[in-house]
Amino acid sequence: MDASSFREAIFQVHSHGRDRGHYFLAAEDPRFDDRHVSVAGKRLLSFGSCSYLGLEFDPRLVEGGVEAYRRYGTQTSFSRGYLSCPLYPELEEDLLPRIFGVPRVLLLPSTSIAHHVVMPALLAENDAIVCDHQVHRSVDDAITLQCARSGAAKVVVKHGELERALDVVGRLARAHHHVWFACDGVYSMYGDFLPAGFLHDLLAVAPNVRLFVDDAHGMSWAGAHGRGHLLSRFPLGDRVVLVTSLAKAFATGGGVVVVQDRRLLETARLVGGPFSFSGPLRPGDLGASIASARIHLSPELAPLQATLRDRVAQANALCRTLAIPLVIANEAPIFFIALGRVEAVFLMAERLRDQGFHVNVSGFPAVPASRGGLRIAINAIHSAAQVDALFHAIAEHLPSVLAAVGVTRDEVAEQFEGVLPSFLRAARPPAPAVQQLPERHPAPAGALAVETHASIDQLDAKLWDALVGDLSYIDARSMRAAERVFHGEHARREHRWSFRYVLVRRGAEVVAAAPFTTVLMKDDTFMSAAVSAALERERVADPYLFTSRAVVMGNMASEGEHMFLAPGPGRAAALIALAEAGVAEMKAQHCSTLVLRDLADDPELVRVLTGQGFVPVPLIERYLVPLDWRDEAAFIAALPGHGQRRHVRAIHEQSPLFEVEVWDSRSAASDDELGRMYALYRRMAAKNLRINIFPLPPELLRAQLESGSWEFVLLRPRGGGPPVAWAAARPAGREYRALYCGVDYDDFRAGKINPYRQLLWQLVRRAGRLGCERLHLGMGAGQEKTRFGATASPALALVRADDAYAATRLQEFVTQTALRSAGRS
Repeated sequence: MDASSFREAIFQVHSHGRDRGHYFLAAEDPRFDDRHVSVAGKRLLSFGSCSYLGLEFDPRLVEGGVEAYRRYGTQTSFSRGYLSCPLYPELEEDLLPRIFGVPRVLLLPSTSIAHHVVMPALLAENDAIVCDHQVHRSVDDAITLQCARSGAAKVVVKHGELERALDVVGRLARAHHHVWFACDGVYSMYGDFLPAGFLHDLLAVAPNVRLFVDDAHGMSWAGAHGRGHLLSRFPLGDRVVLVTSLAKAFATGGGVVVVQDRRLLETARLVGGPFSFSGPLRPGDLGASIASARIHLSPELAPLQATLRDRVAQANALCRTLAIPLVIANEAPIFFIALGRVEAVFLMAERLRDQGFHVNVSGFPAVPASRGGLRIAINAIHSAAQVDALFHAIAEHLPSVLAAVGVTRDEVAEQFEGVLPSFLRAARPPAPAVQQLPERHPAPAGALAVETHASIDQLDAKLWDALVGDLSYIDARSMRAAERVFHGEHARREHRWSFRYVLVRRGAEVVAAAPFTTVLMKDDTFMSAAVSAALERERVADPYLFTSRAVVMGNMASEGEHMFLAPGPGRAAALIALAEAGVAEMKAQHCSTLVLRDLADDPELVRVLTGQGFVPVPLIERYLVPLDWRDEAAFIAALPGHGQRRHVRAIHEQSPLFEVEVWDSRSAASDDELGRMYALYRRMAAKNLRINIFPLPPELLRAQLESGSWEFVLLRPRGGGPPVAWAAARPAGREYRALYCGVDYDDFRAGKINPYRQLLWQLVRRAGRLGCERLHLGMGAGQEKTRFGATASPALALVRADDAYAATRLQEFVTQTALRSAGRS
């Protein structure tokens, strides 16, 4: 999705979480002295801190910071390219090098800045870098910027398929000077890490392969002198660059670049812009860091590490015994409790809050909206009793939380399949041998029942049309025409559709209904025309680049509302049941994306579906002309603007220049005529990249025309000749819906006659003469349509994407394209 749509989606999802007290909280305590915090008047025990050893409360760190402020003031506002605070040398040349076992380190204000400082020293035009797609965002941002500046190649590999990285690195190593592989030492969300054997295998691919590792979440709690989890199990050779953080378990602030080669650090100081052009660490951070480093170098650190190991082992044992679903269990102090849907995540956090616990919720965009969970951080200053209480509380509430959301443990586990590389999935602990309560319970009276059908012919057509016949283009005859054209044996992949019709009943009453279709979609369907134009240039060589199979509500030969939802107090439950049927079809079709298209911007509907793991994506506006038809003159006179009235009157006066025909199932349409009309449609579709879908196939025209549900409005020049404009439309009760069209501008370029505008006017006249109350003109071309009195109405797609990797790859393409364009300008 576009940046603006992405921003709006985040706002929609997070506004729900903010309203329920999960984001942007502020503690109310006058001081901290342990892991208790006060939020909204409640005293809570927090399991959200990344200060895994609890060193921030050590009086030596506090006094070190205070004394540094006394000696050097609140800041030393010099560029480090000219002058540094006197405390830097002790850290960069003595204490931190002793911790890491290197001659020297480079200390920066943050880990993010450290990445931006070191990347220009690593990547030049002949280099390449392979990124795990779950590498920390700060690493990815620095890499993207440096690749754009230098021309270095960047390749992203899916975290769940990292075994592919060996082949990717090997291919790149044959064509580039250096090839880097970028990953986290400990991944910040799930707490997983890559085995040392895999990292050795990467370096063994070729001598020009290098490793770049961000071990921010591994610092201090592991390794000799707290040098970090990576260096506790993997040597810092001359082909490894490590960046770590002092802002987590080290308990102060700043980022550190650690390498064996002093020359690389010197290069980074010279070419890494933020080293010289951003502010330095404040004296208090430096003073506290000196105190923390001395503790790290003392015998005191090992007992703290041992205490944390005990708490982590205790938490892992509790998860096994109590059957709490972890994404992975290992020695890291990060525990991701897999819950799936956002509503389950919020509900569990609220139940825990009521019992006095504060935990971090994890959801979109940090993880896919359907793969949410609780991120638990275990600290050495948590007592064994506190750890025990938290996990028993989670286990106590887990069955009722999942039942309230309507999912089972197996469904949650299925949702997280494939999030880890295969070599980590194999290491996951076996399912615990504990007594499980039944996951499904007898359905109470009045419960919902879902029935599905694979063809419209399996349904009662009268019932279907009574429910959705007046909505968009999904009446029984239209769907029968679609099934005739889009089938599994079609010569082209994009036209091999699969259909599923869903009815949700409460007793005998149907309370929800919709068709779902499995299609091949372009991943840029909801993106800007500029992005689609860039992709279409690439698709000349590869027509299916950045395409994915998805399940959509409705189909790609329709537009508008596609769902019947009975009003009343059971509306939300019926909507969830309908969405669940779509999810089931998505899984049955082995897709990872479900799109509920063209929904009204209904706050209740959006709230319910975001809680089920959907993300709202704004679509371009739809246009509708309200009609109270008497005749042409009355319509024109009723237009509110003088400019509108003048515009439409001029077009009406040109009507005698055209002959208007209306074709339906009784019309004898020749193949040649339909072929010319299809060619006009293709010319229009090629320009409409704002709604970038695969072109509809030519045989659809005859199938729709013969269905008895559609009609074609054609314009020919007065005196005869081939059509110069036409539209496929569907009269539906009081609605008249025009879906797509074709226009020939070739003979009208020099004059003031516009066949598209004349076509719009003839659609208005046709709808009015049929007695319709509304004319639906679809999406796009808003400037032209509003001149005819059309008003814009917002629409949303609610998207559930269980795998964010395709979106990551597409965003990478968009970023690189934008940066290349900026470079050319």
